[in-house]
Amino acid sequence: MTRLRLHGYWRSNATYRVRVALNLMGLPFEEVEYDLLKGHQFSDEFLTLNPNAAVPALEVDGRVITQSFAILDYLDGTGSGYRLLPSDPFDRAEALALALNTIADAHPLIVPRIRKHLAEEYGADPDAVKAWARHWLTEGVAAYEERLNRRPPNPFLFGDTVGLAEIAMTSHAVAGGPFDVDLTPFPRFKDLTDRLLELPAFADSHPLRRKEIVGAT
Repeated sequence: MTRLRLHGYWRSNATYRVRVALNLMGLPFEEVEYDLLKGHQFSDEFLTLNPNAAVPALEVDGRVITQSFAILDYLDGTGSGYRLLPSDPFDRAEALALALNTIADAHPLIVPRIRKHLAEEYGADPDAVKAWARHWLTEGVAAYEERLNRRPPNPFLFGDTVGLAEIAMTSHAVAGGPFDVDLTPFPRFKDLTDRLLELPAFADSHPLRRKEIVGAT
């Protein structure tokens, strides 16, 4: 059996995406914690896994994949029987576009190293840093809402199957919590992500659930 070890951080939304996928696919894995706020990502141990000093990293029988998007693509092609992306080429492209709204556009602007840089180099106080993150996350939600308004009212984005697009969208909603992103003006987005967060794979993977498991403060 393939041995999977997920190197991440309980608060990391990128790690959350991978954790959800592994749980959806029923793949057993071990999880190793690195506290980004304490700089554990700059340790020699972690830099051996990922010279970019960023989580997550997935260790597969001793080989390492970094970047949540690359990890999710790998998992989709493992032949486990659960696909994260639709088979139809157009639907696949649309699912990738939806996922990248978070993974490529919004999330990179709010990660700890960006917030730290804003504070140290530009003197942004905690309220300003929080407002920065809230702005970009809200823009992302607004884009999701418009895309959802153009789609038929399926149970999920592509029928009955939950995949990469739903994972990314829910991670976006989870990321907004600490920054007080108001989802009230975006009812389609809120309804979908609320329903997803009730599914075991999403609920059991939630950062706050992981926080309980590791006893983080």
